[in-house]
Formats: sequence, C-alpha cells, structure tokens
Amino acid sequence: MKKKWTKPEMSVSFDKDLLKDAEELRDVEVKMRLEKGGYMFSKKFRSKGDYVHRRIADNDVLISVGKNIANFNGYIELNASAAFLWDEMKESRTLSELEHALEERFNLLHDKAVEDTLAFLKELQENGMVEVS
Repeated sequence: MKKKWTKPEMSVSFDKDLLKDAEELRDVEVKMRLEKGGYMFSKKFRSKGDYVHRRIADNDVLISVGKNIANFNGYIELNASAAFLWDEMKESRTLSELEHALEERFNLLHDKAVEDTLAFLKELQENGMVEVS
C-alpha cells in the first residue's frame, strides 16, 4: 500500500530570505545562515574505534586496527587540527561543539573553524571513519 504524500513541514521557522541565494553559497555559508536563523544542528559525531591515533616521529597518524586492517592498508597522517578534532570525537560531539573547540584551540575565526570542521567530517564520512547519530 502506498503512503500518501504530505507536504514537509519546517521544524524551525526562520527568515527564508537568508537562503534565497543558497545555490551560490559554500557549505559553510549555508550552515552559518541556518544557524543565524535559529536552526540547531543536532547530529553527533564520534570517531570509530577501528582507528587509533598515535604520535610517531613528530607526526600524528591514524592506524587501522581490528577487523578493519583487511580493508585498509597503511596509515593516515593528520595535521594538527585534524588530530585535535579526532581526539575531540572520542566522545560524541555535535558539529557546533567541534567547531567551537577548534576555534578556541587554534584561535580561528568562526567561519574558518566551520569550514575546516565540515571538510574534515565530510572526509571521515566518505571513508566510513566516523559514527553519526
């Protein structure tokens, strides 16, 4: 039996003019406008236990462990901000929590922290390295 289509409802009301040029905006700009309009991002991100963060010879690396070794050969080198975010995600964190932590730790402008955090999470999600709840 087919379900009847119903028009989606907005869970948060905000000024739709904030997104009138959304097609031309970068992800970071869309996210910041949504937040400005009152939208709260509630997804939580947690680093998967299939990787271990280690500092080896002045380099931060993720090493695959457990069952995941068969699917992944080698290691991933992380820059300082990626290593910091990975460690922050040992516990579930929202996007905003990660951005603010990065902003404070590295004294970044908010939009730069948002942009860097989004890029890192996108990479992790594409490679199945983060749990999203």
